[in-house]
Amino acid sequence: MKKIIFFILIQACLFTACRVLTSATSIAPAQSFVLGEGKHGSYTAQVKNASNSEVEVFQNQDNQQTSLGLLKPGEQTTYQVSANTMVIFKNLGKRQATLNIRLNGDTSLSMGYRANQ
Repeated sequence: MKKIIFFILIQACLFTACRVLTSATSIAPAQSFVLGEGKHGSYTAQVKNASNSEVEVFQNQDNQQTSLGLLKPGEQTTYQVSANTMVIFKNLGKRQATLNIRLNGDTSLSMGYRANQ
C-alpha cells in the first residue's frame, strides 16, 4: 500500500512540475516578446518587470488585439490567458527590458520575438 501511495505522489509531482515554466526573458528596445502564436490550452502568466523599461501588454484573440495595460518597472501582475490567445509584451523603453515570467497550465506554447508594430 505504501508503494502505491508513493507512486501516486511521485506521478502527481511530475505532472505538476511539467506544467510550470519559469523564465527570465530579455526584450531589446523596439522589440516585442510573443507567447502563444499557435494552438494551445489556457494558462496563467505571473509576470514581473525586473527592468527600468515600461512594457505594454496586449492579448490577441481571433485577430482582435486588446491592451491589458502597462507593466511599469518593478510591477508584478498575473494574467489569465484563454486557449489559443497570443500575449504580446512590447518594450516601450530605449533600454533592454527584463521580465520574470512564471507560466502555469498549458506550457506547450510557441515563444518568439518580433519588431514592435
